[in-house]
Amino acid sequence: MLDPGKIIFHMNPINSVVKPALLSMRRPVFLLIVLMRCAVPALWAQGSGVVEGRVVNGTDARIAAAGVDLDVIGLGGGMTVLKSAVTDPSGRFRIEGLPTGPPLMIRANYQSVNYHSRFSLDASGKASVEVEVFEATTSMKDIRVEGVRLGFQLDGDHLRAVETYSFVNETKPKKTFASNRGSFRFTKPAGIAEPPRLSAQGPGAPMPLTQTPLESADGQSYYSLYALRPGTTTFELDYVLPYHDRTYTYRKNFYQDVDFFQIGVIPQDVAVTGEGLKRIQVDVAKNFAVYTGGPLKAGSEMAVTFAGGTPTAAGESSEGSAEPRIRPMPTSVGRYTPIVGPLLLMVFIVVLWYAYNNIPAKQPKDSRTRELRQKHEQLLQFVASLDQKYENKEMERGEYHRLRAHAKSQLRRISLLLGKK
Repeated sequence: MLDPGKIIFHMNPINSVVKPALLSMRRPVFLLIVLMRCAVPALWAQGSGVVEGRVVNGTDARIAAAGVDLDVIGLGGGMTVLKSAVTDPSGRFRIEGLPTGPPLMIRANYQSVNYHSRFSLDASGKASVEVEVFEATTSMKDIRVEGVRLGFQLDGDHLRAVETYSFVNETKPKKTFASNRGSFRFTKPAGIAEPPRLSAQGPGAPMPLTQTPLESADGQSYYSLYALRPGTTTFELDYVLPYHDRTYTYRKNFYQDVDFFQIGVIPQDVAVTGEGLKRIQVDVAKNFAVYTGGPLKAGSEMAVTFAGGTPTAAGESSEGSAEPRIRPMPTSVGRYTPIVGPLLLMVFIVVLWYAYNNIPAKQPKDSRTRELRQKHEQLLQFVASLDQKYENKEMERGEYHRLRAHAKSQLRRISLLLGKK
């Protein structure tokens, strides 16, 4: 047995033949390291900026937010962690050496939940920030689902689908719901080939977080661990369903009470049947129909059958409209599908329901306005993302202009809708 205290390593001198080879190998490695370091955008070069402030407990102000991990994040060109720190015993912090130009955000991790606050440095290179955090709870009391919207489009022998859910956390005192059993759970559709793409955006978050949903042990549902902070959190998911026999029965279990839900379908001649469903609009020009149902109690199952429908060309647009329908992404932007696909699906949801002015009164006007503004901000961020990808030559010119035109069209549409509120 070897005695750890007596282990001796003998190293031979480098052979005169091997040494030059090693040196030649070191040069490219060294250059690679230098290039990697230089690859950090000059935008984030260390500056003279200073941010100071404190983390406060929004559940109980008497609880000091001591030892909270903090990150300062650059928002331009992707989210880059620039500096990290920890709050002192009173919850205060001071972070130096920040760049003094671009917008920044501070992220605080409290009880395994992230909280954010954006800030900009003033002319003197300073900023004062307060980040509000909350105690965690595993109770869904005073947390409700405000609206459920389901969109489906016939695409050859498949149905492309998108769903949006908004959770409103009105706990008093304010608390964040976080549970290892998940905050948002949804049924696994029959025949689905791969997990849905899921994004979540909570209050104060600069952009949606895209994540892969977790599958339940019984294989019957998916769920997300994204925490529900006080305010409104929106989940969006999209996936593809089989439609080989020109029919599909969509079954969904609801895990929370739902006041109402809406189903939008393209084309409008797809037959949609289900208990309690009512068709509330048909738009022949834009070729879609809207159905509504509910209320439903937690534990209820909804079954909706789709049948028939006239296929439409992927690139076809009704009456020359610049507004896109949901359609499969061209192969030229296949690598951008995680960004582009959900956005176009989200655009479909926005236009489909907000173009319809007689949304049931059960959904408050202020919540509709808030959701529209949130979508407007997401579209602005998407346009900025497209611009950056095009400038970096990561996207073809034609595809860039097409997607940008679609996004700008929807921005104008949402702006008009906001003007009516």
